Amino acid sequence: MFWSLPAHAISLIRDTEVEEAVLAWVQVIFKAANLEPENARIMLVNDPSINAFVAGGQTIFIHTGLITQSKMLDDLMFVLSHETGHIVGGHVTRGMTAYKNAQTATLISTILGGVIAVAAGRPDAGIAVMVGSQSSALGSFLTYRQTEESSADRIAIDIMNKLGYSMQGFTNTMQAIQHLERINMSEDGGYLRTHPLSQTRMQDVARFTKNAPAPKPNKTFDRIRAKLIGFMNDPKANLKQYQDNSLTSQYIRAISLYRLSKRDEAIALLDKIITVEPNNPYLYELKGQFYFETGDIPKAITNYEKANNLKPNAPLIETALAQSYLENKTTSNATKALKLLQHVVLVEEEPVLPWRLMATAYDVLKQPINAQYAMVEYNLSIGKTTVALTAAKKLTKTMQKDNPHYQRLLDIIALGDKKD
Repeated sequence: MFWSLPAHAISLIRDTEVEEAVLAWVQVIFKAANLEPENARIMLVNDPSINAFVAGGQTIFIHTGLITQSKMLDDLMFVLSHETGHIVGGHVTRGMTAYKNAQTATLISTILGGVIAVAAGRPDAGIAVMVGSQSSALGSFLTYRQTEESSADRIAIDIMNKLGYSMQGFTNTMQAIQHLERINMSEDGGYLRTHPLSQTRMQDVARFTKNAPAPKPNKTFDRIRAKLIGFMNDPKANLKQYQDNSLTSQYIRAISLYRLSKRDEAIALLDKIITVEPNNPYLYELKGQFYFETGDIPKAITNYEKANNLKPNAPLIETALAQSYLENKTTSNATKALKLLQHVVLVEEEPVLPWRLMATAYDVLKQPINAQYAMVEYNLSIGKTTVALTAAKKLTKTMQKDNPHYQRLLDIIALGDKKD
């Protein structure tokens, strides 16, 4: 789901299909770079420009425009390898001084935590957006020295060669950026703030790109690119541009039709894709979103259940299904929702909406003490620390000590007292 965002805001998207694909590629790159794959994290920035950056730890922020404007997976892999090069080279750590000077601590913690995630509705499925903070401060933080960019390029070349990806990916990306440079030389473009001019970079790595083999098609890349195009680009333009019968074009058209309030046509097209890929959980997840957002909760539940059965333990799908269950506040549905949410809050780093939904489930089940506990966690997750601590201290006076949440309340209180 999309929301209108302030022009100055940084926004993130959440989507199971896109996140899992990109994270898997980053983990392969990390392994090739002798980093621990399980430490890799990715964030998808809702921005049409060609850009990616690292900001503390081992998290890579990837603009959606980088994916939609990449021709092949190899294009994306070079940029991801380049950003990994910054991590390998320790550039992020050295850049933390600039980060502090730019006063972006609140920005980074907000982005990494997803503080405002889906406060107004759906958490995931097609695409969900989260609001960050001022982009001007981020721009200051992202200004790297050109020597570091060149170093990251060299590391990326080694990774690409090691993994067998084509350096044509570098050439494709640089050509796209050159086009933007010619258009935006006088503008404060995101990529141009953070990287040296593409012509200089192309000259530096020319011997590695000469006679590079052609990139190989990748079905997964084509599909996530199509999904982002469907949600990000103008839907009317999409319908004109993608008229062939390929599955990727049908995917784009289905999403575009939905965005034009033609739900039944969109679902009919999705059903055509499902006949070819009957075990693709993301197609049922998308149908679930279409039905949920247009008020057909029973059909939303049916499709989310199908997605969850095909891909169990996926937190975003579980959250969507739980929210659908809670639209009909019966004891049976609340019990099923609670079971899903109890898993989500264990595996999601910042489960903002799941905690709020859990409070609703406990209310339906007439468990007010547990509902209050869930709201403590919710307020903590959205940064209302004082509210959370006050409620936690009050709740310890009424909650039984054998309640599994009791010790967690004590931990929250102790952490708050330590900060004070």
